Amino acid sequence: MGVKLRILGGGGEVGRAAYLVEDSGEKFLLDYGVNFDEEDHPQFPGHVRPVELSGVAVTHAHLDHIGAAPLLYITGRPRIYMTPPTLDMGKILIMDFLKLNAYYIDYEAEELAAMSSRAKLLHYGEEAEAGDYSLILTSAGHILGSSIVYLTTPSGHRIAYTGDINTIQTWTLNRAELWPMKLDTLIIESTYGSTKHPPRHLVEKKLIDSIDEVVSSGGTVLIPAFSVGRSQEIICLIQAELPHVDVYLDGMSRDITSLYLKYEEFLRDPGIFRKAVENTYFIRGWQDRRRAWRKPGVIVSSAGMLKGGPSVYYLKKIAGEPRNAVFLVSYQAVNSPGHILLEYGGLEEFGIERLKARLQWFDLSSHAGKDGLLDIALHYKHTLKNIVIVHGEPDAIEYLKKLIVENIGDDVNIYTPLNGEEITLED
Repeated sequence: MGVKLRILGGGGEVGRAAYLVEDSGEKFLLDYGVNFDEEDHPQFPGHVRPVELSGVAVTHAHLDHIGAAPLLYITGRPRIYMTPPTLDMGKILIMDFLKLNAYYIDYEAEELAAMSSRAKLLHYGEEAEAGDYSLILTSAGHILGSSIVYLTTPSGHRIAYTGDINTIQTWTLNRAELWPMKLDTLIIESTYGSTKHPPRHLVEKKLIDSIDEVVSSGGTVLIPAFSVGRSQEIICLIQAELPHVDVYLDGMSRDITSLYLKYEEFLRDPGIFRKAVENTYFIRGWQDRRRAWRKPGVIVSSAGMLKGGPSVYYLKKIAGEPRNAVFLVSYQAVNSPGHILLEYGGLEEFGIERLKARLQWFDLSSHAGKDGLLDIALHYKHTLKNIVIVHGEPDAIEYLKKLIVENIGDDVNIYTPLNGEEITLED
């Protein structure tokens, strides 16, 4: 029969990650996330019967990897494996998701609680059993607690699933840790499979120089940033390079930053992070907000794409003053307010016909680019029989496939499946 892999989500698309492994009659699920359509309505992955699962592994707390997982607890109670920060951050993000999208979601807080009660929390390098499967999690370098899943199936087939992965060191996290294992199959993301990111230190220097210019001229800098990961990285960078500049943190980023402190053993340098937090002003209410934008400094606030959150309030307040600035440091999805602002220089839905403040975008991605993704494949090339490329737009997937063939050859089976497809993995 062989080992089968069914693509329930994340095939030929970014997000909605969900991959079902089946071997010897036992099934194991890798991630179960959501994505959003053009109207911002949640889209869920293909159905799986929870009662049939030996286990579920969640790589990290972003909704496109965990957002559908509570659905499994409407009619089932499968054991679910993740790191402690992934569970805590996942609960915050899922509760926010429920608050904003309850009409479109079939589960409620009760199912989230059931999922939490069935969580087996793992630290990196700790082995766990799930039926006749075994798994180990190692750092994926993407956000706090993010993991690569190394899964051994009942017949001994060895799979690595990258989840979202970053192969460079950042201010908060070490690069991904590739476990010393002879792999049969690599399931690899391809979000930036056709992109070469600029050198991180050059982007950071450009951002720091730009902040310094604006603040020195008496301006306020708004940095809309993802609550998980990007906000924490930015406050560390500014503390290290511009310790004299006032930094304010607002939105969900505050709660997530507290979790980063709670799980400091997952950080690259807890001392640097603690110092950054100690020197950051946490916005506690509207009085603080009104004070923050009126004087020179930096406001780091959710949401990263300007889809609501306190960032929108600050944007409206600073938009009309040329000495102010809006620095975008997160991915800007097509049709998101951030993307529209970059493309047209204004946001009519927010009453901003023309942004007078300085506007720049900085590539500080927490995903590996094409070079980093190729390096992962090369690392395991001597034993690999199958590479499955997922979690990317079709162009990025095809580019990465071509790159891998050029560097590894065609001795490896390379699959680029779409949602609903099933692959039989070569042993």
